[in-house]
Amino acid sequence: MKVREFMSVDPLVVSPNLTVAQALDRMNERDAWSPVIRIEGDILGFLTERDIIAGVIAPGLSPQEIKVEDVMSRRYGVLKPDDTMADAARTMMKVKSRLAVLEDGMLVGVVTAADIMRAYAETSTTGPPLKPYATWEVLKVHYQASVREAARIMKAERVGSLLIEEERKIRGIFTERDAVKRFLVGRGDPCDPVGRYSTQELVTLDANSTLAEAAKLMARNRIKRLPLVVKGEIKGIITARDVVEAIWRMTTEEELAP
Repeated sequence: MKVREFMSVDPLVVSPNLTVAQALDRMNERDAWSPVIRIEGDILGFLTERDIIAGVIAPGLSPQEIKVEDVMSRRYGVLKPDDTMADAARTMMKVKSRLAVLEDGMLVGVVTAADIMRAYAETSTTGPPLKPYATWEVLKVHYQASVREAARIMKAERVGSLLIEEERKIRGIFTERDAVKRFLVGRGDPCDPVGRYSTQELVTLDANSTLAEAAKLMARNRIKRLPLVVKGEIKGIITARDVVEAIWRMTTEEELAP
């Protein structure tokens, strides 16, 4: 599949001189959560949910007082519309960031890990077991822990989600999207319990499933993180970025095969 078939077109573009609060207003209006940061036609990078958690929520700063340029990611990759899904996966794994799609020097789209994951879901009917690509040390936080505490854990551990635990049971998941859209856009208090802003209707998958099954389930439910169940208990998690890494590894192995 070519990049032009799965890239996100008409990307949201914001100025680095905006405050994070102003950028959030535009992100919420468009329901676009990875805006391209550009000034005078030059792409400077992206503003990601992880940037906002690390630069605003975790340190307890006000989004009205922080500029986009102070927290944005300046690292990004570049693709062409006729590049392949494998090209996109390789480029993303190289730069560890989002990708801008340029045609004749013009920005025509962006590609995120979720875009690549959905493309893989559409084109793959079978696939390898997901176990080698999943994470098996899931991080948990108590339902009553503060949002700020949860954000600091996410920043320190460089993870995009935490499982929410109460009375030794998993009650939900707190994701980067929850932190930005439900908490920050919703103007929550950093001392509020994190469980209040978590996603409580969990979508899960048996850990013995294939990578393609995981990708299809995430695509169908429009999620980027999928808890994995072993004997009735959540023991791991697989993410859209894990799917991208799997594509990269599989295509690299194919190229190296005699």
